[in-house]
Amino acid sequence: MAKILKDGDLVEIIDSKDRIFLLKLKKGEKSHFHFGILEHDSIIGKKEGTFVKSLKGDEVLVFKVRTPFYVVHMRRVSQIIYPKDIGAILIHGDIYPGLRIFTVGAGAGALPIYLLQILNGKGKLIVYEVRSDFVDVFLANVYDFFKTIPKNLIIRRKDIYNEPIEKEDAPFDRVILDVPEPWRALQNVKDSLKVGGILISYSPTTQQITETKHALDSLKEFYHLGTFEILERRWKVETLSTRPVDRMVAHTGFILVAIKLKKK
Repeated sequence: MAKILKDGDLVEIIDSKDRIFLLKLKKGEKSHFHFGILEHDSIIGKKEGTFVKSLKGDEVLVFKVRTPFYVVHMRRVSQIIYPKDIGAILIHGDIYPGLRIFTVGAGAGALPIYLLQILNGKGKLIVYEVRSDFVDVFLANVYDFFKTIPKNLIIRRKDIYNEPIEKEDAPFDRVILDVPEPWRALQNVKDSLKVGGILISYSPTTQQITETKHALDSLKEFYHLGTFEILERRWKVETLSTRPVDRMVAHTGFILVAIKLKKK
């Protein structure tokens, strides 16, 4: 059943040239686009999937925002983990409701938003972030998306390299590292991850992932399940001409996956 669009909802506006725009609905407001002025009141109360007209008369299509579109277009102060990589992290991290998940590096909130969706109020998501400006943007994006701060989210401004993990936060079922030097965080997080728990490290460069794998091997407390990257190539599908698009989202990061072993 189509959802009714309400004041405060995040929506996608799709114009006649298939360009997509992010808009937060606010009663009584107007937004200016190249296709004309769009009155928010002309959208509020309508069902998603509805065509509405700008004051210039151009028709646009309106949908409630999809998560992959939101995380790419939300406010950010750093590079995000892209949806193609998030999908792989969720699958290889074996994420499901009820887990206690520890992530280091909040960023703008792309991965945590997906984790909170899957947890669906069950389990806990604990996020450590050293930069206060990142924390502010992270919380604002989470609030805009959920219209609240989920009760099962804990965010702490902490330096994982130099500060211990809070006793009440551990132990964890999953640990996800998205920091510049993940190998420096391993010593701190290894004792807080349960035996059989999964560790994931996300890094953009070969040097980072090599250093992390070397540190992981040195600990002798993890089994390396694999390291990989995800490349996404879209296709232009038309009746007489189906072919790959000219550009693709190629390398964005390496994903390292390991499982915690029982000490001998």
